[in-house]
Formats: sequence, structure tokens, C-alpha cells
Amino acid sequence: MKAKTRIVAFGMMAVLTLYSCSLTQTSSSVFLTLTNGVAVSLANFNDKTAIYSIVSRTPSTASEGESTSSTSRSSFILNSTAGTSSSSTTTSADTTEEATALSTSSSVYGAGQTASDEKMRQREKKVLASGSKQLTGSSSRSVKSAPTSISVGTTWDSVYIVETGTTIDTTCRYVSDDAYFFVDDRDITTMESYLSDYGTAFDTITGINHSKFGEENDVDGNGKVIVVFSEELSGGLLGYFYSDDKYSKSTYSDSNEGDIFYLTTDTEYQGDIIKGTLAHEFQHMIYFDQHYNNGVTDTYTWLNEALSQAAEYYSGYTENHLDWIQSFLDGGWQGLSLTYWTSSNYGYGAIFIRYLIDQYGDSAIYNMCSTDKVGIAAVEDATGESFNTIFSNFTKALVMSGTGDSSDTLYNFQTLDLQSVQPSGRGGLLPYSGTYAAGKTYTRKLYPYELAFNQWTGTFGTMTLMESGFSGTAFGLSQ
Repeated sequence: MKAKTRIVAFGMMAVLTLYSCSLTQTSSSVFLTLTNGVAVSLANFNDKTAIYSIVSRTPSTASEGESTSSTSRSSFILNSTAGTSSSSTTTSADTTEEATALSTSSSVYGAGQTASDEKMRQREKKVLASGSKQLTGSSSRSVKSAPTSISVGTTWDSVYIVETGTTIDTTCRYVSDDAYFFVDDRDITTMESYLSDYGTAFDTITGINHSKFGEENDVDGNGKVIVVFSEELSGGLLGYFYSDDKYSKSTYSDSNEGDIFYLTTDTEYQGDIIKGTLAHEFQHMIYFDQHYNNGVTDTYTWLNEALSQAAEYYSGYTENHLDWIQSFLDGGWQGLSLTYWTSSNYGYGAIFIRYLIDQYGDSAIYNMCSTDKVGIAAVEDATGESFNTIFSNFTKALVMSGTGDSSDTLYNFQTLDLQSVQPSGRGGLLPYSGTYAAGKTYTRKLYPYELAFNQWTGTFGTMTLMESGFSGTAFGLSQ
């Protein structure tokens, strides 16, 4: 069984979208764009089944970082007027903070994995910023570094496990075309039956990751990646890549001096979850090396983790990937910014990267990894599109994809069937976090690229979005 946690993430862009559509309408007739200070008539939506609003904050300049604690929330106001046949004529403000629903969400990964990811991504930022030079081939390596001449039975002692600050003794138990599999000597019996299968899977994953993201640097000169399995990875920690290993011990004393990532021997996760983790952690290695090669001195966790979610999808081992997306669609989006990382953001990144794959193709994903750009700039450079425009279209897809309310490919996922992922099978429609009456004024604070999604009742006259840096659309949906 996997420990469950839900992810939430919406942030940097404020987009208001009121949804009103029927199964026979085209996308141009099913939504209206709301801009700052412009009253938009919703009279034509009053005969629709349901009206919704989705609001996001969309800054004019890139806004991203490692924690929402470093960002400020800004308020928008949504003024509505009631139609003449409506008894809902109140003008009171509703300031409910739906973000409190975040406290009820659960997690797919265990706490060990989310804590490790945060630590490893922050370490990568520091290592890149240092400008230190990676190892080249087998030069300048210590006696205790990863072996360069390896076969089944090769021993490697005193392997440093950074997560526990301990060392382990290991033995190579399997060699595939693209990897050497070392196992903690305490775990050989546990792992022996899995290694051939993992070797076959990883050789396929290697070709996929190289084609989708780029290639890693062979700093130890042994021609393969080293995978270390150990029981030291526990508490829900599936695996990690540690950037210090790419450097000499004289630069970073805790380096194992090789192209290495580490995986758990916990039997709960063996099988497809570990295969997906092989793809996920391998992307992190490639991402780090490609940015090192391009002289990048900083990265953003939100895009790096989203690309590793793409690696799970490309590999075909999607159990965790789809669980994260399901948790997002089932309410895990509340209270999060897409571009400011938290331990709840995996699902947000997973569904956003799937939208980018569907709209811009695999070449754009490759160019987000193998580039000298990071974060929002990498997305814009790879797609040739404004991030705010992409995000606005993405929010529409979150509401309409698979529902039949729009056939426009911009507002529908092509490779992700939301009806099969969501527990209720409803399609793109997110679970709304509040219901408000026409004639009311709604106000809320949002992080950059955070969402507010609500249902409205009554007969409408107009709706006006107040505040710059926010944008929106109005919809009347068929469900």
C-alpha cells in the first residue's frame, strides 16, 4: 500500500473564468473573458445548467520560487449584478478563504520522499550556483569512489547515504545494457528476484529519457548509470539523485563520485512503482547535467518535478503519476501556486506538464530540460507562447476537458482522459469550493497562479472583475 497525500498548486496568475456552455455550443459561445473593470453581461448564460467562475492571478512578469511563504497574496474583487427576475439582490461581500480545504488533503508519496525532494532540489541550486567543475571520466577520483570496472560480484564498500548520514557496503548483483545495479549487502535476498526485471525496464527507460529530455554526463567514465538499492531509504522515501556525486570528493566530501541514484528496498514499493521512480530520478540527473552543461546557475523545483512526472508518463509506469493527478482533480488544487513549490505540488505539476505535452509536443518538453533557461522562461522559450496565455488556456481545460462542453483542442487534454482518472468520472470539471448568489460581491486573496473556482446561482445581469493582474472567463456548463 502507498501512503496517500494530496497535492495542491495554483499560483502566479490571476485569471477569472466564468463557465457557461451546453453540449451543442462551440467554445466561442460557451465562455466570456473578464478583464479588469469591464462589466460583462451574463444574460445569455441564465438558461444554462450551471454557471462557474475560475479566477487566477497572472502577474505581468515572471513570479516563481521555492516556497509560497516568500510570496504575497493579492486580492481581487468580483462584482455581480442580479437580473430583473432574480430575487438575489444582496450586495454583501463574501470573503470565504477556500484554501483552508488544503488541510483535508492527503499524500501519494510518503513524507520521506517529499522531504528528500525538497532537500535535493535545494542542494542542486547551491551546487550549480557554486560554478564547481564536475568530474571528467575517471580522473581525480578517490579510492572509495564508485568503481569504474564493474561486473556481477564487484563489491563497493563505504557508500555514503546522504539521507541518513551513514555508509553501507554493497555488491553489484546485476548488469544491464545501461546500468549497474548495486545492492546493500543486507538486502540482497530481498532484491534478487527483482533485478533482471528492473534492468530490462531501465534499458527501455534510458532510451525514452534520452529522447524526451537529453543525456546525462558520464562523469565516472564507466559508460553506465549506477543504481544503489538500500534499506536506508525508508519512511516512504522511494529514491533520490544527489548532485554532489557528480563532483570529486575534494570538492564535496560526501560525494560518491559517480553517475548514481538511490532506491529503496522496501517491499511495499517494489514493481511498477520502483520502475516509475527509475524514470523519475533519472530525469532529475539529466536535468541537472543539462543545466550544468549550459552554464545555468539556478533552477526552479516546480518545473524540474513536473518534468520528472512527465518521465513517469513517458515510461508507462504511471501509478503514482495518475494518483497525483486524481488527488489534484478531486480538490487537491486548493490553496497552491503552480510556480511556488510545496510538498503538495506534484499533482499540479503532473497535470500541467501533461497539458504542455498535448499542446506543444515532445520537442517542447525536451527543450524545457536541455536548455539554458529555467522555470517560466524555459516554458515560454520552448513553446513560443506567453506563460500567461498558456496558463489561461490550461485553466479552461481543467474545467471543460472531456465534458463535451467544448471541442476546441486548446481546452481539452489529448492523452489524459480525465473521466477515467477522476473518481466520479465527470471529466474536467473541478470540484468547486463555494457557491455564491448572483448579486453578491466575491473577494479573495490569491498567490500567483493559484485558482479560485466557484459555482454561482440565480439570474445574472453582469459580472465585473476588479483588480489588475487577474483575468477570467465566464461559463455556463452542461453539468
